[in-house]
Amino acid sequence: MNWENFSRWFNSSFWKAFKNRTFPIDIPQTAANKEAMVRKVFEAVKSSRYAPSIPEEEIVMNKGHGVARTIPVFCIEDYIVFYFCIKELEEVISGNRTDHTFGGWTLGGELRKLENIDVEFDSGFSNARYAFNPRAWTSAFGEFNSLLFAQLETGAYTHALQFDLSNFYDCIRLDILERWIREDAPAEKGWVIALLFYFLNQWNRRNTGLHPQGVGIPQDALADCSRLLANYYLQKYDKFAAAICATAGASYFRYADDQMILVNGTDSVDALMLLLTRNLDRHGLRVNQKKVDLWTVKELQRHRCRDIQSIFANKGDNQDAKLVRKFVYAYLKLSDKKLAATWNGGLPLLNRLLWANIESLPQKLFNKLLSRFTAPEYLLRSEKGKLVRVHELNAKRKRPMNLGKRLTELGQKTMHNAFHHEGLGYAREVKDKALTEFFTTRLSEIQEQMDANRVSP
Repeated sequence: MNWENFSRWFNSSFWKAFKNRTFPIDIPQTAANKEAMVRKVFEAVKSSRYAPSIPEEEIVMNKGHGVARTIPVFCIEDYIVFYFCIKELEEVISGNRTDHTFGGWTLGGELRKLENIDVEFDSGFSNARYAFNPRAWTSAFGEFNSLLFAQLETGAYTHALQFDLSNFYDCIRLDILERWIREDAPAEKGWVIALLFYFLNQWNRRNTGLHPQGVGIPQDALADCSRLLANYYLQKYDKFAAAICATAGASYFRYADDQMILVNGTDSVDALMLLLTRNLDRHGLRVNQKKVDLWTVKELQRHRCRDIQSIFANKGDNQDAKLVRKFVYAYLKLSDKKLAATWNGGLPLLNRLLWANIESLPQKLFNKLLSRFTAPEYLLRSEKGKLVRVHELNAKRKRPMNLGKRLTELGQKTMHNAFHHEGLGYAREVKDKALTEFFTTRLSEIQEQMDANRVSP
C-alpha cells in the first residue's frame, strides 16, 4: 500500500457526503486538514496501529409504536477506513448482478438518467437520508418500480407475492460474507479484506466487549458501505431465486431486502416460499412472516396508488400546474381510511407533492395540502430538507402557522433523537436562534436520560 493508492479515493465526492449532515461528527474544514486526516489514517493502517473506535454518538429512530432503531455514528477516521475498503473491493461486490435486483450501485458512479426519479418512497434514516451516492437510491427505486409494473401491465401475471427479510443487516454472518468475498476477489486484495473484517468485527465493542462480532453489519448514519455489502450477501440467493422462479413461470424482483415474485395463478406460491426460505435459512436469514402478502395485480396497483402516481409519469410533470392540481384532487379524494390502507399510509404520495409546483394551486387547496405537511405525523418523519421545504411553503400562506412552536412541542414529547437532530439542522438552516437553542438543549437532556436509563415523569 502506498499513499497515492490510498488517498485517491478521498476526493470531493467523499467529503460532500458530510456537507449537509445533521448527525454529529467532527469533520476537518480545510483541504489541508482533510488531507492531514487521511494521511493520519493511512499511517495508522500502514503501521498496524489502526483500531476502530467505539461510536460516541447514536441516532435513535422511531420504527413505529416507540420501537427504537439505533444508528451508530462513526468517527471520521473509521469512515475513511470503511470507505477505502469498499472502494478497493467495489468491482467485486457491486458486480455479478441478477436481473431485476437493485442495491448494488457504486458509491460514486454516475447513473443513467431515468424518466421518473421523483421521491415516491419513504426511506428510513439509514437508507438514503445521507449517502455517498444519494441520487442512486431514488434512481434505483424508480427503475425497480418501472420494471415491476411494466411486467404486471403485460397481463402475463395474475398475482404478486411480496415479502421482506427480518432484521436483515443484523443477521448477516460475517464468516460467510468474508469467505465469499475472498473467493471472488483477487489475491492482492487479501490485506484489504483483512482490514475490512477487522473493522466489522471490532466496531461494536460497546456491546460485544473484547469478543469479535460474528453476526451483523452496521446500519450506520452513512449507509452506502453497509448497503453494498448487504446487497452482495444476497447475490447467491438472487441467482437461486431467479432460477427457481423461472422454472415455475414466475419472475423475481428485489429492491434491497424487499422482494416481489410475480406469478400466474397461486398454485406454485407455497412451493416457491418453501424453497426460497430454506435457501435463505442456510445463510442465517429469515423472512418476516408478518410481512408476507399475496396481492392480485389490481390490489397491488391500488395499494401502490398507481393511478395517482402515473399522473406524474414523465420528468417535469410535477411542475405542470394542471397535472399538479389533478394529482392533488386525486390524493385529497381518498378518505382517511383508504389512505391509511395504502402503501406507507399514503406518505409516498405526500412526498411527491412536497417538491411539486403546489404554489400554483388555488389558496384554499394549497392550505388544505399544507395542513397535511404540517401535521405532527409528517413532521416527525421528516429530515432537514423536507422541514426547510415545509417552512418555505408555510411562509406563502396568507396566515402562516407557527412552525417553530409546533416543532418545539413535538421535540418536547418525543424521546427518539433522530427528530431532534433533523430539527436542529433545520433551525440552523433557517437561522432560528431560539429553536436552535431548544434542540441543542433537548438533545443533551435526552442523552442524559438514555445514559441513566431514566424515565421522565
